[in-house]
Amino acid sequence: MVTTATINAERVYYNFDGKLPPVPMEERPATPPPVDDSRKLITDTTLRDGAQDSRIPLFPHEARVRYFDLLHQLDNGTGTIYAVEAFIYQKRDIWTLEQLLSRGYEWPKVTTWTRATPKDIKLLVEVSQGRIKETGMLASASDHHIFDKLNFRSKEEAIEKYLQPIVTALENGITPRVHLEDCTRADIYGWVIPFMQRVLEVSEGKAKFRVCDTIGWGIPDPYAALPWGIPRLFQVLREETGAELEFHGHNDFGLATANSVMSWRYGGTKVNTAFGGLGERTGNCALEQMIAALIRYYGDPGLDLTLLEEMKELIHGEVTPLPDRAPIIGEVFTTVAGIHQAGVARQADAPGGLIYLPFEASLFGRDTVELSRVGSLSGSEGIISILNRAMESRGSEQRFSGTNRVVKQIYDRIQAEYDGQLDEATDSYSGYRRDFYTSDEIVAIARELGALE
Repeated sequence: MVTTATINAERVYYNFDGKLPPVPMEERPATPPPVDDSRKLITDTTLRDGAQDSRIPLFPHEARVRYFDLLHQLDNGTGTIYAVEAFIYQKRDIWTLEQLLSRGYEWPKVTTWTRATPKDIKLLVEVSQGRIKETGMLASASDHHIFDKLNFRSKEEAIEKYLQPIVTALENGITPRVHLEDCTRADIYGWVIPFMQRVLEVSEGKAKFRVCDTIGWGIPDPYAALPWGIPRLFQVLREETGAELEFHGHNDFGLATANSVMSWRYGGTKVNTAFGGLGERTGNCALEQMIAALIRYYGDPGLDLTLLEEMKELIHGEVTPLPDRAPIIGEVFTTVAGIHQAGVARQADAPGGLIYLPFEASLFGRDTVELSRVGSLSGSEGIISILNRAMESRGSEQRFSGTNRVVKQIYDRIQAEYDGQLDEATDSYSGYRRDFYTSDEIVAIARELGALE
């Protein structure tokens, strides 16, 4: 039974003088809902929070619209990519909003983000002309923000200020999605729950809430205590308020995806993401990672995963370079170690399927992929792969194998290059190669040895 919570007048701070915060643990774990038949959904903040990435001076106008089109195609009519959010403050924001709305897509829905002021809601009503039905609304939740950032005199004053734009939104037919900023450092029982209950009362249960792990302190461990333990936080908020909950995770400790998955498991409905993990500091939870998690936990609703490659090319080419080791969208299909290359070479005919790859490259839109890269730790399998592709491109039926003498000759020459020259007097090496061999170089050596015409 939900009981009305009271506000704690005392300030609750978590100050560790800039050192890494410890993780307090409870004796009993948090418990997920006994039955959870809610549909798990993804929302996208690439055009809003993702655009705040410190590597991005400007998210190009046309790229924003193209990204939305690709996101719509990725969703493929399933409604799984539930919403995308956009700004409303600059001329380019309003132009982008018009472009998004003019598409008329059912999914993802176009939503916005506003500050917690009635003025922002009135601006939203003016620019959207009734076409926006839901908006995110900032409501800083921790005492660090309520007092130190916003200079409110009391927690009660913060609630009253936040309620004003919420009421304005409701009066204009807009559902508020209240962003509990810095919730993983907030006074959960002494402010967050009383505030949520008050909002639900004023909105007659219509309001939604986004639980924000703003500085990435959240922990996916079910034994972790409030306010950092994401399983326990979602269990408590669900049981005490019954509200619809969404999670917004940052990746400061590399736990954004794990925390997002746990928010689903412990009663959350939606997870907020940005493509490639774009966002402040280390970024937000990555869209592509949560898509993979959703399919593994709940099954594929029918998303067109091949769009991820085109989305990556758009962001990488028009917005900001993406790390080449990023899960799902990065160069995750290339191997360099000999033992891995041997497994990759044999998996095409292996009864058990893939040996050293987590999934087929084509699953996420890769038409071609370089499986082997020849470096100092490579074995003969990478060399064989390159030579056989060269033979295939020439229309030749000849194929190389580990028994070919030329393969051993190429391998020995490559390793000699990486060894360099040993100066016995100083017991040090010099003149050794430090970059990868290209396919053209491997082919050139084979040609020099008379193995290729």
